[in-house]
Amino acid sequence: MVPLSSSPVLDAQTRLRLGHQMRAMYDPVIDEALDPRLAELLQQLDTDRGGGST
Repeated sequence: MVPLSSSPVLDAQTRLRLGHQMRAMYDPVIDEALDPRLAELLQQLDTDRGGGST
């Protein structure tokens, strides 16, 4: 296992650029409909963790 350093390895500008790129890549995925089976499993997980207030 590789130990994690206590300070960021990437500078702020690089982290910001990566964040923008990841949002651009994953935003369309967030808008997609969730498979009903996956939604049910997530609901069960939420309930098991005590957060079933939906």
